Amino acid sequence: MKSARDLDDEEQLRAVRNIVLGQEREHVLSAIESHARDIVGAVVVEALHDRQKQNDDLSTVFVPLVEKSVEKSVTRHSDQFIGYFYPVVGKLVRKSVAAFLSDVLEKTNTLLENSLSVKGLVWRIKARQAGVSFSQYVAAQTFAYQVEQVFLIDANTGILLNSVARENHSHADADMVSGMLTAINDFVGDSFAHTNNQEEQQLASVKTDDFTLLLQRGPSLVLVAAVTGQAPAQVSQHLQITTENIHRLYAREIEHFNGDTSPFERTTSELRECLVEQLNTPDKKRRPWFAIIVLGAIVLAFIFWLYHTFEQSQLKQQLAMLDSSPGILVRSVTAEGLTDVSLQVLRDPDSQPVSDWLAQQGIRDDRVLVEEKPYLSLERPLVERRIARVVARYPAISLTPGPAGFNLEGQLNRTQLQRLTNELAAIPGVSDAAALTARLDLIQAPTPDRQQSLKAMFDFHAAKIDATQIEFDAGNSDLSERAVSRLTTLNQQLDTAVRLARQLQLSVGLMIMGASDASGSTSFNQQLSQARAQAVRDFLVSQGADPDYLNAVGLGVVEIDAIDGVGARKVMFNLMDFTPEARKEERP
Repeated sequence: MKSARDLDDEEQLRAVRNIVLGQEREHVLSAIESHARDIVGAVVVEALHDRQKQNDDLSTVFVPLVEKSVEKSVTRHSDQFIGYFYPVVGKLVRKSVAAFLSDVLEKTNTLLENSLSVKGLVWRIKARQAGVSFSQYVAAQTFAYQVEQVFLIDANTGILLNSVARENHSHADADMVSGMLTAINDFVGDSFAHTNNQEEQQLASVKTDDFTLLLQRGPSLVLVAAVTGQAPAQVSQHLQITTENIHRLYAREIEHFNGDTSPFERTTSELRECLVEQLNTPDKKRRPWFAIIVLGAIVLAFIFWLYHTFEQSQLKQQLAMLDSSPGILVRSVTAEGLTDVSLQVLRDPDSQPVSDWLAQQGIRDDRVLVEEKPYLSLERPLVERRIARVVARYPAISLTPGPAGFNLEGQLNRTQLQRLTNELAAIPGVSDAAALTARLDLIQAPTPDRQQSLKAMFDFHAAKIDATQIEFDAGNSDLSERAVSRLTTLNQQLDTAVRLARQLQLSVGLMIMGASDASGSTSFNQQLSQARAQAVRDFLVSQGADPDYLNAVGLGVVEIDAIDGVGARKVMFNLMDFTPEARKEERP
C-alpha cells in the first residue's frame, strides 16, 4: 500500500509532464511508439556494451534467460544439437576425463603426504575424535577457509527461497537450517532488545566447533553462508554485494512474493558465486622424510630377515639330507639366532672330525654351531680302523683285501700270535679273532727266558680279561646268573694277572667300562651305563678283588647294531699297564 507522500510525488510528476508536453503529449507518444523499434535497434548493441562496462549486472540478468532458452532448444531439437556438438564432444570428454584424473591424483597425493607423516597420524586421531572422515578433516586443514553452503531466506517469513552447496560434500538440510535460524533470530530480537532503542537485534554470525554461519541481511532477504575455517572480511563483503544485487535484480519478484519460491530458482548462479575458498599457503612444501625413512627401514629389515631366513632354511635342509659318515650320528638340526644353525651329533673318537665331514659335503662350518658328544660306534669301517692300529704294532704282518673285508697275512711266533689274538678279541665289534689270524704263518720262536715267560703269561691273562664282556637286559643293571659265572672266572684271571704283574714289577689297573643302547634318553643311558660298571666292580670287590686296581666308568650310548649282532647293553674290560715302558705301546 502506497503512502500519502508517494501519491503527492506522483501528482507533481504528472503536472510537470503536462507543462512540458502540453497538448502535444499524445502526438509525441504516438510518434515515439511508432518509431520505437527503429530507435532501440539502432543503439541496442552500443547500449549493451556501455552497460556491461559499468558492472556485471547485465550478465547476471542474461544468464537465466540464456539457460532457459538453451534448455527449451535442446528439449525441442535434441537431434540437431547432437549433430552440432558431435565434432567437439570427443575432445571435450577427453579433456574432462584428463582434468578429473589430474584432480584425483592431486588429491590422492595430498592424502598420501598427510597420511605417512607424524602430522597425518595426529590428523587421523583428531578426525576420529571429531567423528568425521579423514578426507574431510584433511580438506578442513588444507583450506584456509571454504564456503560449503549458501542459503537465500525471506527475511519476513523465514521461508527458504533457494540454496546451493558444494558437490561431493555432506551438507545440512536447507529447510531445517532456515527454520532454526529464523527461530534463533526471533529469540535474540525479542530477548535482547534495548529499552531505549526499539530496533530489534539481528544475528550477524553463528559459530560452532566445525563451521561458522555468516548472515547478511537486506530489506527483504537474508543471505546465509556456512563457512569452514577462518573466513576473512572479504567473504562478508562478497555476501553483502550479492545481497544488494539480488535485491536490485529481483525487486519485482520480492515485491509480489506470495510464498512461491520458483521465481528465485534463477538466483542459483549468484549464489554459486558465493561458494568461494582459499587454500593454505605453507612456507615450503616438505616431504614426509620421517615416514619415508621409517618405511624404508622397515622394508630393508624385512628384506634382510627374509634373505637370512631363506638361507637358514636352505642350510637346515642341506644338513638334514647329509650323507652319513661312519662314527657320526646326527641327533638334531635347529635354527640358532637369525643366521646360524645348531647341529647336535654323536661322534666316535676314531671317526673323522665333523669339520672335515662338513667340508666334504660342501658346507661352510662358520655358520654351523656343532655340539659334539662322544659315543662308541661298532660300524665296520671304525672296527677295521681299530684293527689296523693293532696290526701296525706287528711289522711282520699286513692287512690285505679279502672277500669278508680284509685278511691278515705274515709270520708270527706262537707267543706273538697269542698276543695278537688276545688284542683283536678285546676290540669291540670283533666276534672271531681266531678267524682273522687263521692265514698267518706260525714260525718257531727263540726259547724265552723266565722274564719273557712271565710276560707272555701276563699278556695271555690280560687278553682273556680284555675279551670278556658281561651282557645286561634292556634298562637293567642287575647281574644275571651267566654274568656272575663269567665274573667269577674273570676274578680268577685278574688275580693271576695281578700276581704276575707284581713279579714283573708292573703297575696295572682294570678299567671297567659300562655301555648302553639308545633306547632311552641320553641322561638315563649315561646313568645306566655307570650303574652297570659299578655293579660289576662291586661284585669283584665282594669276591676278594683289590678295589685299588678297579676303576668303573660309564661310556653312555654306543651304537645298537654291532657287527656280531650283540646289542650294546654290556660291560667291557681293559687291563692297562701304567709303567713308563708300557706307555710307549698302549693297549687299545
